[in-house]
Amino acid sequence: MSLFESRCLKATDSYKPTVVVGYTDAVGSSGYNQDLGQRRASTVARALVEVGVSVDQIGDISSRGKTDLLIAVTTAERRNRRVTVGLADILAACRSYRDFALSESAVGDELQTDLTARLQVAVAQYDQLTNSGRNGPAFQMAGAAREDCGKAIGLDAGSIRKIEYAKRCFCSSARLDAALAQ
Repeated sequence: MSLFESRCLKATDSYKPTVVVGYTDAVGSSGYNQDLGQRRASTVARALVEVGVSVDQIGDISSRGKTDLLIAVTTAERRNRRVTVGLADILAACRSYRDFALSESAVGDELQTDLTARLQVAVAQYDQLTNSGRNGPAFQMAGAAREDCGKAIGLDAGSIRKIEYAKRCFCSSARLDAALAQ
């Protein structure tokens, strides 16, 4: 990560935590590579803190080891040895919207834009699934996301219900993504 990129990260006031993920090449055991990827990610996270990124901004620090190779080879390909730093996509999987921490301070333009984008995806998926006659889990989750995200967008920024429906929107969207992947 360049100094410019770390400055941008410090300047980004986001409700989404930063995720740091370490990767390795394909040489060595899975266990060793998992640990090596974790060490890489932890080193980058410490470096971010040293240049002034708030510890509170750093969320998940994890390893993908030798999974998700950039270059699919079984040799020591240097480009597979990397660390990615980015903003977390809200709720990779969602058990309950109540489990998601979202404070009133998160309500703002970025949240509204995110909710609007999720609503657009839900409406498009719902329409597509309706036209195809498919009414399985993806159809149900598209309908739930369409309803939850629509309500969240329509609520006033000062409303406590805004936070509740934003959480519901994120959860329904995550469930829709999982259902579409099946």
